[in-house]
Amino acid sequence: MPGRDRRDGRATRWAGQREKRRAEIVAAALTAIAEHGPGVSTEQIAEHAGIARPMLYRHFADADDVYNTVALHIGELLIAELAPTLIRPIGSAREMLTRIIGTYVVWFSQNPSLYQYVISRSMDAQHGGRHLVADVREQISGLLRDLLTGYIVLLQGDPRIADPLSFGLAGLVEAATARWTAVARTPLDRDELIAHLAGWVWGALDAALRDVGVELDPDIPLPQLSERTD
Repeated sequence: MPGRDRRDGRATRWAGQREKRRAEIVAAALTAIAEHGPGVSTEQIAEHAGIARPMLYRHFADADDVYNTVALHIGELLIAELAPTLIRPIGSAREMLTRIIGTYVVWFSQNPSLYQYVISRSMDAQHGGRHLVADVREQISGLLRDLLTGYIVLLQGDPRIADPLSFGLAGLVEAATARWTAVARTPLDRDELIAHLAGWVWGALDAALRDVGVELDPDIPLPQLSERTD
């Protein structure tokens, strides 16, 4: 059916153009947030995208759709930044923790308005029945849980502690980093914060491992988990 094929082709091209334009508007929104802060308006987002505000709604259902799409993208950026340190960590336990926490703290320090934007959306909007910020936290904690589970099994400990432990450790780092970012004058510089957080997290992790009969030297290189299963 040639006529239908042409209609289907046009529909496919339009869908692709719409997604491309949505992505461009989301990128413009990140610039607008950096300039105007987490309270940025849809009018300011439209201005940075080079379009009139009503034109936004040719590509998004409403203002909430704009805000939620941008917030989800910000979460994806943070997870993409962290994922390599959590999926394929290398070195000793202390080096791994310092690298993971350092990546997190550096991203926060460079993008404080983006984080606050996601938090602000979690207060008054939901995506699929779940708070946006909770989804980001769960994905990060889930990656950490998988990492901890792999090493706890390798070290012949009880992997059931990995889930609550990972969420607790991730919460500690997030809360401390958010507070450090929010305080205009802090006695700690960024590297000091990373070093302290790595020490605190190792202390909690060491205590948890000892509870399940595992003693680990934090400065001895650990095998890469992927190498054990290839």
